Amino acid sequence: MRNIRNRTAMVRCRIDRARALMPLSLMVLRVWRTEPGGLAPDPRGTGEGPSPSALRRAESHACGVMKGYVMKKVLFGTTALIAAASFAGTAQAEKIKLGIGGKQEVWFGVADVEDNADETYSSTGMSTDTELYFTGDTTLDNGITVRAVVQLEADQGGGDDADETYITMSGNFGALQLGNRQDVVANMVWIGEERTAQDWDEAFDWVPGFGDRYVYNYYSVDDTSIGYTTPSFFGFSGAASYTPDSRDRVGFGDWKTGSAKDMFAVGGAFDNEFSGIGVHADVGYWDQQGAGGAPDGSLIRGALALSYAGFTLGGSYGVQDYEGDDNAVNTWQIGASYVAESYAFDANYGQSETDDADDDVEADYVKVGAKYVLGPGVNLSASVFHANYDDDAAREDREVTGGLMGVALSF
Repeated sequence: MRNIRNRTAMVRCRIDRARALMPLSLMVLRVWRTEPGGLAPDPRGTGEGPSPSALRRAESHACGVMKGYVMKKVLFGTTALIAAASFAGTAQAEKIKLGIGGKQEVWFGVADVEDNADETYSSTGMSTDTELYFTGDTTLDNGITVRAVVQLEADQGGGDDADETYITMSGNFGALQLGNRQDVVANMVWIGEERTAQDWDEAFDWVPGFGDRYVYNYYSVDDTSIGYTTPSFFGFSGAASYTPDSRDRVGFGDWKTGSAKDMFAVGGAFDNEFSGIGVHADVGYWDQQGAGGAPDGSLIRGALALSYAGFTLGGSYGVQDYEGDDNAVNTWQIGASYVAESYAFDANYGQSETDDADDDVEADYVKVGAKYVLGPGVNLSASVFHANYDDDAAREDREVTGGLMGVALSF
């Protein structure tokens, strides 16, 4: 727009200059008429200047020259304006171009596994986590930004699969999220401190049976859903989402099999800073209808985290309940971290207790980790952990102490 305005000003200046020159040309012709032997030659040799007919022809020619000059500048200026406007419109209408990024992690672990069944487990193991991210966005003429995200995941089994595939549309109105990703309420909650290239629950998959006993106090499954997040007002924001089917079946599925349907979530968060102290707080509520014999369920949770000069300390608590069952799951978690330029530390502890009328299940987990940055996108990471659970119904107790170390790349 600035180039267009500059071009318009130049054209107007040249038109004004032409208008100023035209009276001067006519004045010169009048001098010929009033001053014999003046500025023009005397073709007749009489000392009286050009004849009246010659003056009329000269005036007509001068007017034609000035008029042509003005019209040419106006035409050039108009053409430039149209070309600039066309270019600007074309730039805004460009299609989304995807860029590529991702991560690649390789972990080696050692552990001691003990249980009351005298079973034998391996004491070493390896794991990989590789993902490719295809992302791109465009801004429409109305100011709405549309973003596409496709994540491909390749695990140690050798199979490739789509992990998260979703679209976001954002603007002054807030943001919409559509597709396969954890819901927008889960996007805004504090889930633990993850500063060392390892997830806070990285060791869950390494401990046999632990993931079936520990119940999270947030919902983070990549279901097919639609969600809306409000703009932030002085640090406050809200979110709501709807998921038709937890099994991600296409269209109108058969509810005879056990699953959850009509899943709603609503939540709010506060993120702001006061005198250098960062404050985060969130609350969330999830509700789902059971199908195919599965019970209705609900989850309510809250969290608070404070940060200052690279240090962060946070905690959360949640209660999950299922209709018709005389049980409830209480889960609480605390986490702390410190981040510097080339290294970071984090520590997390979580406890999950399932209170059943007949049998209880209790699971505890703690992990302490460190990271060193070798270079841009290249990190060395190591952690130690301890996990144990006591399942009265299965009459099974298991305790695992171990460590994980490896390399994490981001690109």
